[in-house]
Amino acid sequence: MKKVFMLIAVAGIFTACNNTADTARTEKDSLDSVANARKDIIDSTAEQRKENIDSMTGVKKDLLDSTIKDTTRNY
Repeated sequence: MKKVFMLIAVAGIFTACNNTADTARTEKDSLDSVANARKDIIDSTAEQRKENIDSMTGVKKDLLDSTIKDTTRNY
């Protein structure tokens, strides 16, 4: 009877552990996935801002160039 009780207790311990070694790895993988997703969002936002600034700079430069050409033609 003691052996049966001991067998049930050991089986219960293994069941209660539920592969905790894998849980740490799974948590790390999950955190890495979240970190990578946030990094991608930040990178895409930065790229959009850069493109917007480049576009506005180009427009302003073209406007300034045309203004300079117009003022030099009148003289």
